[in-house]
Amino acid sequence: LSSLRSVAPMASDALQSAVVPQSDRKLRACMVTGLVKTEEQWIRDGNDNVPSLNTQNERELMFEVTSPNFDGMVAMMKPDQSWVARWQGITTFVPGCYALRVRGMLPEQHRMTLEENGARYRSLDDDPATSL
Repeated sequence: LSSLRSVAPMASDALQSAVVPQSDRKLRACMVTGLVKTEEQWIRDGNDNVPSLNTQNERELMFEVTSPNFDGMVAMMKPDQSWVARWQGITTFVPGCYALRVRGMLPEQHRMTLEENGARYRSLDDDPATSL
């Protein structure tokens, strides 16, 4: 995930709007960053932290790079000032709600896309049975 920081936009602008779920239904977390949004937000707005995996108007891609199975959630509103952001390694990501653990594994073709864009994928799923 540390390599991904070069891909994610800097979130140091204090006026940047937080990306928060607009509902508590059909929530999905990014398998790369843990950002939590509704299915509709993923399709409408795309991937705020990982432009190379842009889900805007791409329903199939959205299902491949996000997961409905995640544990915990933290709200991080000032990434450059937040101890939570430092603890989670998300200081360069957009302000928003992030899953603490995302179950599932990013498909190989999307891991390759990340690598081609200078980022290395690290699973957010610490369960050995699902993150092989």
